[in-house]
Parts: sequence; structure tokens; C-alpha cells
Amino acid sequence: MPLIGMVLAAFMRSPLPMIYPAMMFSLIAGNRGAFNPTRVFAAPIAFGGTIWLMSGIVVLLQPIPAALVLVIGTIYFLAFYLIQKTGNPMGILIIVAGVLMSVMGLGSYPAMNFLRAELTKAALCSAVVIPILYTLLPPTTAELKVDKPEPAVGYGWGTRAAIRTGVLLCYSVFLYTFIDFSNMMLAVAGMFVLAHSTRRSIWAETGQRMFSVFLGGTIGLSILTIMTVAGHLSVLMCLVFLGTYFLGHKMMTGRLPPMAYQDATSVMLSLVFSALATAEPTFAFVQRAGLTIAGTLVAALVVSILDILFVKEPTTMSEAIADRNAVENL
Repeated sequence: MPLIGMVLAAFMRSPLPMIYPAMMFSLIAGNRGAFNPTRVFAAPIAFGGTIWLMSGIVVLLQPIPAALVLVIGTIYFLAFYLIQKTGNPMGILIIVAGVLMSVMGLGSYPAMNFLRAELTKAALCSAVVIPILYTLLPPTTAELKVDKPEPAVGYGWGTRAAIRTGVLLCYSVFLYTFIDFSNMMLAVAGMFVLAHSTRRSIWAETGQRMFSVFLGGTIGLSILTIMTVAGHLSVLMCLVFLGTYFLGHKMMTGRLPPMAYQDATSVMLSLVFSALATAEPTFAFVQRAGLTIAGTLVAALVVSILDILFVKEPTTMSEAIADRNAVENL
């Protein structure tokens, strides 16, 4: 899939060639198991539709920054509340689309158009290519991957959602102020820890993200180093295939959760294809890896501190029962 994405990006002369391999791989890697038409077609359509919806809001409210911040903040809060209450991953999809479109729309309207168009085309390409690959290389299992979303702990949903909304708005200001267009996709990865509810899960996700960056970054840097010696397209395609194959195998056999290796593959692909477009690929690798790790650590630290200060945990059995009853009545 990354090789197909690379060829499609070159064929369509995409100004953002790293989007196609990384996004197309992520969409097919999330469909572990037998071919599931609902997942294959619903995910690209939902992502593309959310991107266009959020960009429409940004264009409509761009002349009124205060209204834009208020509306985007409300959308973030509702998305985080959805995650807290149901565990539905649709919430993080809304948040990712909102951050990308709002930050890019405020910074550069043409850049937002480019990003929206490339993300949409990559999603549509995935919906076409995935069924073909499943036909050519059918998996031996007949078991479908079924998501089992779980709600957060039964207290402090609104407070947690408000805390994460405030942190994400500050994070968006940081992205808008300091991050250039080429670093946007990796910088956004630092906010995924906000979707977690407890401090333990936040730091577990932070550790997993850091491991993914180091593993994917090490493989990506190795590919770039070899490319300085044998800079041929065929060599690049073989190395990308082998790197993806290794990490895909570890998704099924590794000791860590499969998402750790899936994230590492996305990091590897993003770093390799974005670094090849710069004059100093090693510096690009260090910069992008540093941004991802720094964003993840800062977001985890700030959310953990605010949760300690403002989220009141039940201290007695009666309070726990009252909280549970309140949750069931929502």
C-alpha cells in the first residue's frame, strides 16, 4: 500500500507526497482481519466528509476570529465528551480534522485547500485500492475486526472534556504560531494522548508514542542513509517495502500493542517521504521527531496536572454509587 500511494502521489503530482503512503497505509492497517466493506468504505468517506465540514466552518467564520475559536472550542468539547462517554473513535476523527483545517485555514487559505484536496484524494484512493489488494492477496482468516469502544471512568466527563479542550486550543495556537506546513502532520500526532481519560492511560500512550517515533524514525533514518549511497527509485521502493513488511509483521507478533507498530510505520513513511523533499533530510528527521515527542510530553504533562487539580475522584462508596447513577441517567 505505501508503494501504491507513492506511485499515485507521483502520478497526480501531489505537492504533499507523504500524505498518500502514510494515510493509505493507516486506513488498510486499521482493517485487521477479513475484508469488511463497511470499514473499508465508511472510514475514507467519514474522514473526507469531516475534513470538508470543518474547512467549511473555518471559511465561514474566518473573518470573525472570536466566533471561530468559540465554535471550534465547542466542537472540541463535544468530541472529547463523546470519547469520554462512549469511547467512540469518531471523536478523535473530528478533533484531527478540526485542528488541521483551523490551523491551516488561519495560516494560509491556499494551504488549507491543498491539504483538504490531498487528504480527500488519498482517502478516495484508499477506498479503491484496498478492495483490489484484498482480492489479490486475500487473508486466510474469516474473522472480522470488530471495535469494542469503552467509556471512560464514570466521573468527571465534563471536566475532563473541558480540560482537554483548553489544552488543545492552546496546542492549536502553538501549531499556528511556530509550525510550518511541512511539519503539520507529525506535530498533530502529539495531541492523540488527549483522547485518554486517566493519567495512567495518558502516560502509557505517551510512552507508546515515543517508542513509535524512535522505532519508525530509526528505520526511516536508515533508509535515508542508504539512499545517500544508492539514490535510486528502485532502492527506495525496496527499502520502504521491507521496512513496512517488518513493522506489519510486528503488528501481529510483537510484544507491544499493534498500534505501536502501526504508528511506527506511519512515522517512518512520513519522515522518509517528507525528508526526501528537503535539502537536509537528517535535519528534517530530527526536527520532526523532536516536535512529535515534545508535543506528546507537554500535552500529557499539562493534562495530568489539570486532572489532579480539577477532577474530583469519588472517595467513598456512596460517592462512587452516586457518580455511577448519574452516568447511567445521562
